[in-house]
Amino acid sequence: MTITRNGIELVGLSMPGHPVVLENAGAQSYGVWVSPANSLPGTDDEHPPCGGPQPAVLKGFAIRGFTIRGFAVHGVHLACVEGFSIADNRSENNSVYGLFPVRSRHGLMTGNVVTGTTDDAAVYVGQSEDVLIAGNRVFGNLLGIEIENSGNCAAVANEVHGNTAGILVDLLPGLQRSTQENTLLAFNSVHDNNLPNKADEGILSVVPAGVGILAVAGKNTVVIGNDVRHNAFTGIAVASFCLALALQESDLDCNALGIDPDPKDDRIIGNRLKDNGLGDFSSNPFFESIKGDLIWDGSGSGNCWSGNTFTPTAASAQLPACK
Repeated sequence: MTITRNGIELVGLSMPGHPVVLENAGAQSYGVWVSPANSLPGTDDEHPPCGGPQPAVLKGFAIRGFTIRGFAVHGVHLACVEGFSIADNRSENNSVYGLFPVRSRHGLMTGNVVTGTTDDAAVYVGQSEDVLIAGNRVFGNLLGIEIENSGNCAAVANEVHGNTAGILVDLLPGLQRSTQENTLLAFNSVHDNNLPNKADEGILSVVPAGVGILAVAGKNTVVIGNDVRHNAFTGIAVASFCLALALQESDLDCNALGIDPDPKDDRIIGNRLKDNGLGDFSSNPFFESIKGDLIWDGSGSGNCWSGNTFTPTAASAQLPACK
């Protein structure tokens, strides 16, 4: 289904036991595609032309009450959309991304259930502004929730469990937006994210299974009041993009990629952490040495930790306190 007009609302009027299902009928890549006409399938998913020489924005879109199932790339794809709502849907077995707004703004993603995304993130917000991800249940995916190269976004009161990694906030090079700032992660339940990492070779392949919350580069990520437990590698980690490159054994210079690779002014406050970092990582001595409830690789400036309940480890012994 392709939508290129403003103000469209899709409503699935399901009955108990009889959901409204949009399912891949064979060789289909996307379940629902929403964008201006100049950003249709065939353009680069992560480089839509909404900010190009002939900028175009679609205004107003909503979808609720659907089950979107079995598409090869994305379940719901939004590009260059201003003012959107993705609510009370179920995304199942959509391979690369489940729900995917990119280069969009003023959005709400709430009440959705997303599972079976094997190649990347179940709930993704990329290069976007002012998006709230709230009250979703996200399980059985490679990544649960990812906020990437975006600003003023929040993930609040979601249940994120049974993924390889729970919540990722990251800044990557090579995209149209080169900053990631002002992200709020609050009151989420992030637990038992221990699926084996089966990602293809690339940056995701170096993420160890068993990550609760991970902030890579970016500025002013606030992680507050979350319940983070039973993640085998770490509960909450803050790290540089340079570390991600080093783990890939890349020969790229992380300081010459057009982004600031280090985390700045992140605040990790008042989180409840329990039984994270108890997995066996003896096959990787580096991971084994740093695993624990809280991890920081020492990079960046202005990062601080206060009021968290956790089991101290050597890696967390020198965490700067918030003033």
